[in-house]
Amino acid sequence: MTNFLKISLFSLLGASLFLAGCETTPPVNRPQPQPPVIAQPEPQEPVEEEPEFEPYDPEDYVTTEQLGDREPVRVALLLPMSGSSENVRAIAEAMSNAAQMAAFEAQNERFLLIPKDTGGTPEGARAKAEEALREGAEIVLGPLLSSSVEAAAEVTRRAGVPMIAFSSDTQIAGNGVYLLSFPPEMEVARVTDYAIKQGYTRFGLLSPQTEYGQRVRNSFYEETFVRGGVVVHEEQYEPSPDAMMQPAKRLAQYAGSCTDVSARNELDMAGNPTGTSGSGFQAVLMPEQGTNLRALAPLLPYYDVNVRCIKVLGVSSWNNPQLTREPALSGGWFAAPDPAQSEAFNKRYASVYGSEPPRLASLAYDAALLTASLAGLPTGNRYSAENIADPNGYLGADGLFRLTLDGRVERGLAILQINGGGIRVIDPAPTSFVTQTSMLEGY
Repeated sequence: MTNFLKISLFSLLGASLFLAGCETTPPVNRPQPQPPVIAQPEPQEPVEEEPEFEPYDPEDYVTTEQLGDREPVRVALLLPMSGSSENVRAIAEAMSNAAQMAAFEAQNERFLLIPKDTGGTPEGARAKAEEALREGAEIVLGPLLSSSVEAAAEVTRRAGVPMIAFSSDTQIAGNGVYLLSFPPEMEVARVTDYAIKQGYTRFGLLSPQTEYGQRVRNSFYEETFVRGGVVVHEEQYEPSPDAMMQPAKRLAQYAGSCTDVSARNELDMAGNPTGTSGSGFQAVLMPEQGTNLRALAPLLPYYDVNVRCIKVLGVSSWNNPQLTREPALSGGWFAAPDPAQSEAFNKRYASVYGSEPPRLASLAYDAALLTASLAGLPTGNRYSAENIADPNGYLGADGLFRLTLDGRVERGLAILQINGGGIRVIDPAPTSFVTQTSMLEGY
């Protein structure tokens, strides 16, 4: 599995070769990739199916003693293993596990992952970053918490060493710091783009009064505007069930009728969708999750919003089987990684560690496998900005992604629909950035 994930190869081979290796070359003066010829196998007698990957045994992880005289490629992994929160500690442990699994699957004996415990504090992150650089780390993965990323970045930037961190705080990105995360802006862009292509042009917004809610709000206004839509009305609420009722009631007064919604694809004399001249919203975005979403969604029909024709839109946290029991969300659309890609990683992780990984574990896996794939390149060039931010992108545990030169992440997301019987993909995730639309531009 060396030099993983080049998209020019993966887009041709498809999801069945998820995370398989392919040729990685330095970006300078390299020829344009040509479609490879896929050889057809000779007919063979049926044999017992072999596993697609060699199972990872944590005891097989490479150490400096095993490398002997060979110089390793040192990669530091900064995580809050002893953080103050039990939840943070559990996530950090899972991310460490996933990164070590990726290091094994990369099959690069020179790749040496060096985990370091930040303690969950900025001071700890700064100290561990300094320690890692003294030990010869060529790149730093992590930290997790935004305050720790900011502190560690002071060290890595001063030394000219790149960092792939796991925060979604875009203010930290750039100047050698890359953020491998799940930014809400990408999900908003994808679901908005899809809804408008289906003829929905007037929107409502019901969002929490949080930093996350504000990021969703700003992105939603921008995405609807550039695509010719409009946010008819918005309401914000304190994230608690009792505080949701009045904002939901006020928003419901601006809902369109089913007649307005059914006419959304008709054109007026000027060739514009007739829906843009109406007054009520045809779809509503609710960037909520879990218990709060199950409390919020029923308020729409309670206040006479006909959810059988008003489309409900959401974010990746809607990918929760329990939500299929909520009638108000039936037929709702949301953007998220392709479940088939994520499930393949989850199964491999569970087979090794005996439990399902938390969502953030895949970030550490992708970061480790990305850096392992570049470890075979020449010293001094392997972790250059051009290699890390390869515009072709990579196929990771959650599907297509790429890091940009300004330190942000772009993802290829699918559109999923909630039904009473389950959640299914209705518009697949892209397999190449070549065909991506302006959805990714300007983010």
